[in-house]
Amino acid sequence: MKKIFFIVALCSLLLAPAAMAQVQPSDSQYAVSLHVGYAHNLTYGSYANFDIDAYMPINPYFEMQANVRTSTANVHTFGVQLRPNFALPVGELYVEDRLMLRFAQRDSYRDFVHAISLGYMMQYVNVQVGMSNRIITPLPYTNHSEDGMILEPFDVVYRVEAFVRPQTSSWNISLCFSNMDNYQVERMWQPMFYLGGWYDMNEHWRVRLSGKMKLAGMFHLNAHYYGAELRVGAEYRF
Repeated sequence: MKKIFFIVALCSLLLAPAAMAQVQPSDSQYAVSLHVGYAHNLTYGSYANFDIDAYMPINPYFEMQANVRTSTANVHTFGVQLRPNFALPVGELYVEDRLMLRFAQRDSYRDFVHAISLGYMMQYVNVQVGMSNRIITPLPYTNHSEDGMILEPFDVVYRVEAFVRPQTSSWNISLCFSNMDNYQVERMWQPMFYLGGWYDMNEHWRVRLSGKMKLAGMFHLNAHYYGAELRVGAEYRF
């Protein structure tokens, strides 16, 4: 199991940069954002989230993003996404390599997820589809923890997102249907719904507001509420 964990982590670091040579140039800015959020679900009850996100266009052809979340539910998440972008006559094609490590201290387990997906983005639409794998280990981790290790070698990840205005606009509203975000990668049968938007106060400062709803049993034709989250924050662009 240790060898599997090492191979997955190593491959995830190598896959995304491999195709950088034909990527579409980007005029994106470096950005750092801080968010606070209120959330509730049927497992944890009510809790607060505190997020730090960093967006880094490393060069005109390749970008990455890093995310950190700490929660009063005593669950802490670290994530990184690597994205090369390929120019198309309309929009762009990109490969996203996503790593996420979550420490659920309250439940004494560690969750590592690797997902790689292919995406297509235009001014009004963003679509992704790919695959993920997951390794869950007990906490604290010891040599005997392999007995309780859970390996999920294959699952499907997806995102369908639409914007009411071009993404280069000074304000926008988006609606999204996905089983992944910066702090969570769910199984394929557990989608989440997002509604969000932003407003640019000036060339450097942007404010964001978003909400998330998560249903249980949706693909079993018996959907009911599981959890929701409201998130507000500010982003500074360099």
